[in-house]
Amino acid sequence: MKIILTFISVLILTNTIQAQIVSEAEHKIIFQLTDGDAGVHQKFIRQLHNILSAAPKAKIEVVTHGMGIDLLKLEQNTFEEELIGLSNKGIVFVICENTLKQRGMNKSQFLSLSGFVPSAILELVQKQEQGWIYIKAGG
Repeated sequence: MKIILTFISVLILTNTIQAQIVSEAEHKIIFQLTDGDAGVHQKFIRQLHNILSAAPKAKIEVVTHGMGIDLLKLEQNTFEEELIGLSNKGIVFVICENTLKQRGMNKSQFLSLSGFVPSAILELVQKQEQGWIYIKAGG
């Protein structure tokens, strides 16, 4: 019985350590997503969760363009609930309007949590000029 209690205590302690906050800073991170692959999207969403677990005060914006806008499509989106949850935690998701024009799509085809920017590249540049850290998401 003592061995079982010790084992349970170790498991609880291990889980507590893994869920530990690493940073209380308000990091500003901007991600660029251009990949339309669902597997990449799944891994990226997991990364976003990991960041918020480690740094819950982080400000995060995800700029999508090219095929990356598929992450936010309204129709048959298997990630909708997770994206809503991330949006509710403060993550901002935006779509490039230039990409919409190039792909012949319109704003109504995307989740309501989606924001829109005229130019993804210009959005990335402006955020970096404001001190945001840039990370290229996906493959």
